Amino acid sequence: MRASNDLERTWRFPRDRSGIDDAMRFAELATTYCDPACREAVVLAVAELAENVVKYGAHNHTAGAPMLAIGLQGKVVRVRVKNPVNSGTDARSVVDAVSRIASSPDVKDLYRTRLAQLFANPALPRAQLGLLRIAFEGRFRLSCDYHDPFLELVAERTCDEVK
Repeated sequence: MRASNDLERTWRFPRDRSGIDDAMRFAELATTYCDPACREAVVLAVAELAENVVKYGAHNHTAGAPMLAIGLQGKVVRVRVKNPVNSGTDARSVVDAVSRIASSPDVKDLYRTRLAQLFANPALPRAQLGLLRIAFEGRFRLSCDYHDPFLELVAERTCDEVK
């Protein structure tokens, strides 16, 4: 049973650039109860997650549009994105990345290392910086769950002030 201050808003968005923009607007509206710094972090997380869905999610899947949920439980804001993926290999890569980030004693080191790799190799096909940005810049704890063909990513953080 949910506590009376728990909120969650769910939305399905199209897999295109307008879907990313709409997801960011949805995040802004869905977090009006959070302080400005937390709201900005949620928009960052939603932008990164929605962009990953558009770039790497399965486009021709019968499951329909990706799902985005933004919720609040006490002072913890939660962003969830669930979508079908193109391949199990891609999904396991995401699961491994989230596991590395979640188990890292200092996400800042992972972030800096990845930036150095990108500067040294600007032609890399995938920047793979989005999840690190969510964890480091947005101060989110990440988790994920993969059940073929669906990958669900969850980002959670505490808001300093909730209205």
